Amino acid sequence: MHIEEPTLDNPLDSAVRQLHDICQVQDLLKSSIDIGTVRRMLVHITNINLAVLASTRDHVNAAKRLNDFALTLARIARDARPPNEELTARLVSVAEQLRAASQELSRSDSVPAWRAPAAAQKMSAG
Repeated sequence: MHIEEPTLDNPLDSAVRQLHDICQVQDLLKSSIDIGTVRRMLVHITNINLAVLASTRDHVNAAKRLNDFALTLARIARDARPPNEELTARLVSVAEQLRAASQELSRSDSVPAWRAPAAAQKMSAG
């Protein structure tokens, strides 16, 4: 008898959605450097998400990159001028999701039981 693992919410998909939403609100990220940084992170996190669900080959590197991104987001939130409580709360939330995903990838030798990324689901449906 084969017992299938339950599919879990995908923390990277959630992080991508939240960062995308943050980039859409012009009043949140005032610095063009921060906007560019967050947009580049979006691309990398999306690619990492697809890679870790396809194979275990790059999990060590993915875990390191996700932790680096979490640190960068925490720095952006901390250094925002003028201080912005909404931005700080949202970036800290994303950073926590990235750290959790990083830890999960570091602890396991298997592909995570996360839902497929929303972008991949849209592509396979259409």
